[in-house]
Amino acid sequence: MAQVSTDDPFFRILCVEDKPSLQRTLKMGLAAYGFEVVTAFDGIDALTRYKAHGGNFGAIVTDNDMPRMNGPELVRSLRKMGFKGRIVVMSGHFKPEDLRTYQAHAISDFFHKPSEIDLLATMLLQAD
Repeated sequence: MAQVSTDDPFFRILCVEDKPSLQRTLKMGLAAYGFEVVTAFDGIDALTRYKAHGGNFGAIVTDNDMPRMNGPELVRSLRKMGFKGRIVVMSGHFKPEDLRTYQAHAISDFFHKPSEIDLLATMLLQAD
């Protein structure tokens, strides 16, 4: 398993997932690849953590369906704030209308839950 260097903020990932057990699994799995993982429980929490880190994230992984602020609202807000990095959206059940909602926001990839952490790590390491 290849590892990345956490000396570069490119390898800091904001992981937004409202289910605690899946959030822990994602954090541990991505950390095994050397990513520094900052977690948030929903879009509002994610924006708070994004600002607290000065927007210095290489990528953002977000769930599609969350309370308070969902994936599309979060992505829209992040792009308005100037985030230009990779965004990977996760869901266990994407609907065609979900995918259309993201078209205008330069989403890097879609990750179907549950899936292998290896696949998610590969998505995060790909160049745009």
